[in-house]
Amino acid sequence: MSSLASYPEEEIRHAIEVLAATDDELIEEQILAHADLGIGFLVKVRGVDDSVATHELTKALSGLRSVVDPATARAAQATENVWREIADEFGLLKSSEVGELLGASKSNREFASIRRNRGELLGVVRNNGYLYPGFQFDRSTGAIRSWVKPLLELAGEHSMGAADVLFWMMSPTTYFGGDRPADHTNDGDQLLDVARRSWSVEW
Repeated sequence: MSSLASYPEEEIRHAIEVLAATDDELIEEQILAHADLGIGFLVKVRGVDDSVATHELTKALSGLRSVVDPATARAAQATENVWREIADEFGLLKSSEVGELLGASKSNREFASIRRNRGELLGVVRNNGYLYPGFQFDRSTGAIRSWVKPLLELAGEHSMGAADVLFWMMSPTTYFGGDRPADHTNDGDQLLDVARRSWSVEW
């Protein structure tokens, strides 16, 4: 049986995102697609409380018949660290907080999800719900930054999901002299230009 280290980094990251979401139906769909890894793991995941962090979930990987190598464990912890970094530095807003920030009425519970579905807002599944990174908002004006929609459209052209965009925003790049794209949210034109160049690179 193949080691998890043999899978591309993007697949490992997606698997970790699925586990972090702790959504029973989604987890079952992903695991049953690779039933040879063991239904026992699915049972363990179902027993994990929704509030458990990714690094705690990775302990359940010990029940797999395949070897969980140190690289996979490091990938899981690195992913969790990025979530914490976003929360500490920019905030991870719930739907209700997004609505309040953007001036929606308290009764409008669908405000954030409507804009997310329109591709106007970056929302990523986390612990069984959507959270919205704070770097996409101009808090001084109470608005979504103008680059968010075109960035998400560009991501779609490159078959990138919301989680891919989120992690790209938090990853240092030479296009910004080692800074993260999230450090340059005030310059939408430059941010979009860097995204086009970064995502168009073929290896």
